Amino acid sequence: MRRTVAVVLIAFGVFFLALAPMTRTWLSSSLMKTPLDYYSETVLVAEGATYFNIEDVELVENATLEANSTIRADVASSTDETVVWDQFTWLRDADTDFGITSTSRRAGHDRVTGQAVDCCDAMVNDDSVAQTGQAWKFPFFTEQRDYDFFETTVREVVPMEYRGTEAVEGVEAYKFVQEVDGEVIGERTLPRSVAGLEGEGDVTGDEVFSITRTYWIEPVTGSPLKISEDQNRVVVVDGEEVLTLLDAELVSNDQSVRNAVENSEQGRAVLPLLHTTLPVVFLAVGVGFLGVAVVLLLTGRRRDHYN
Repeated sequence: MRRTVAVVLIAFGVFFLALAPMTRTWLSSSLMKTPLDYYSETVLVAEGATYFNIEDVELVENATLEANSTIRADVASSTDETVVWDQFTWLRDADTDFGITSTSRRAGHDRVTGQAVDCCDAMVNDDSVAQTGQAWKFPFFTEQRDYDFFETTVREVVPMEYRGTEAVEGVEAYKFVQEVDGEVIGERTLPRSVAGLEGEGDVTGDEVFSITRTYWIEPVTGSPLKISEDQNRVVVVDGEEVLTLLDAELVSNDQSVRNAVENSEQGRAVLPLLHTTLPVVFLAVGVGFLGVAVVLLLTGRRRDHYN
């Protein structure tokens, strides 16, 4: 009888030992992918902003701005490993509805790591641009370290530095900060009067861009819960700033933050269970069954010996 029970326990033990890595690698990995039908709308708001109204040729100060961003997955161009996203962002004056800028982006990225993949006619503002580093999001089970992150205005990778942990709507988030300081991104030709310079005619200066971008990342899903973009664009002539094109700190509004927190809820609940908790439990149960089986076999042999 002891031998029969021991054999059964050994079978259960082997089963649970095999189930532990399968749960961690196969089952959790099958769920640990960005959805192919992903769609999101987010709004970032800036109070007390300054921008140059090119239509009225005037500087607007103390304005409220809204950046409305839509991301839609291109299902037809995506694969089991790579998802392709199209993003369109419209920055406007919330009071006058004046459109300040519009930007677009397209890129493929790995469904698990979030790293950009060179494919799918990647572009920024209709210009073909090869993209590397993290594209929009971070890896599932994000680590507390710096990551390379693609910056679309300067069109190159700029590190996102890990700056600690903070709570967003009661959810633990990793804070990452990316900084670009005084990069020349093009030229602007302006009337000398608009630039505040003496004389007639036009003057050409450098358009200089700076940004401090902050992402609060939910570490299990790698998704941003909150975003802040402190942007500054100026025209510089002969080393002197002559015109502010944009000076605004755009931050995710409350509804966008709540939506992001809700969208991450299922992943936060299920993935740690499949990735860590259940494999450890199955491993312990399997070892326990095998341990009991060994004890039963050894004690059974001793009894047979004495008999």
